Amino acid sequence: MKFITIYEIDVDPLGSANVEVLNAYQVAIVDNDDDLEDPDADGGLQLDVSGVPSFIGNSTDFQTFEIYNGDVGGTPVTFTLLQFSNPQYIVVTSGEVEVGDTIANTNNTIVTAPPSEYETIPTFVCFTSGSLILTPSGQRLIETLEPGDEVITADGATRPVRWIGRRQLSAQELKRDPHLCPVRIRAGSFAKDCPSRDLLISPQHRIAVTSAMMELYYFEPVMLAPAKGMVNGKAIEQLSPEQGVEYIHILFDQHELVNVEGIWSESFFPGDTTMSAMAPATKRELFDLFPELRCPKTGYGETALPVLKPYEVRMMRSNLSVPGYW
Repeated sequence: MKFITIYEIDVDPLGSANVEVLNAYQVAIVDNDDDLEDPDADGGLQLDVSGVPSFIGNSTDFQTFEIYNGDVGGTPVTFTLLQFSNPQYIVVTSGEVEVGDTIANTNNTIVTAPPSEYETIPTFVCFTSGSLILTPSGQRLIETLEPGDEVITADGATRPVRWIGRRQLSAQELKRDPHLCPVRIRAGSFAKDCPSRDLLISPQHRIAVTSAMMELYYFEPVMLAPAKGMVNGKAIEQLSPEQGVEYIHILFDQHELVNVEGIWSESFFPGDTTMSAMAPATKRELFDLFPELRCPKTGYGETALPVLKPYEVRMMRSNLSVPGYW
């Protein structure tokens, strides 16, 4: 069994060019085929919507099943409307949204949504094997860490890793879902030894950045920027799916910044989207360690730094640098 995320929006997109994302709910896929569709191929259940407030019906057939296009800050988003009133629910099929985002410039026309393969919906936020992480005993390959091992964090403290997760994606899987291919930040992209070697991370993974422009616009000296927003086709690029990749999550008691290849980067943050991509056994393991994660709104706490959207990063990526301690 796998999970996806259903988002609640504030209005029917047929009648409004801008919709706000209000809430997010993790739901289990109970379908016996590979596609989210209306109606289901064999008339069976598709999603366990029992935990979604005021969801009409039981997901055999949806109240509506229309596809819409829009953008979040200029970045394209496509979503399928599952329910158009009291309240409105969607599944994002391409692009990325978060609670609080506004999806602008929706197309306001009824277009029947094609089936969506469940496997194209999840995203992954993590390091790759082979990366060197700073620990009290020096740099270590991230894949050699075990729960309980100490890692140096940006405030100068050492903290134990509570949980480590791994996900292997083959070249064939990456060819099918190229948006999951890792982003490479070449050695010295920001300054000497920043990073010290080529650093490969998932597209959603965020690193700490700073710039005068960022302080001017956001009144924050340091923020987190997703790798995909920094891609410039030169020093920072998303790789082609020529070979597989192993993504590695490391989780602490709270969201932390760790030093990988000389750059301060985030630890795993169990938000709605990343949790929805996990297998049930993995989720149960995390819930045993962190029971508070069962309540996504209040569970794990805040991110270590304020977070930039990908489009915000693209607007000022030529002015970004990476900080040391602060």
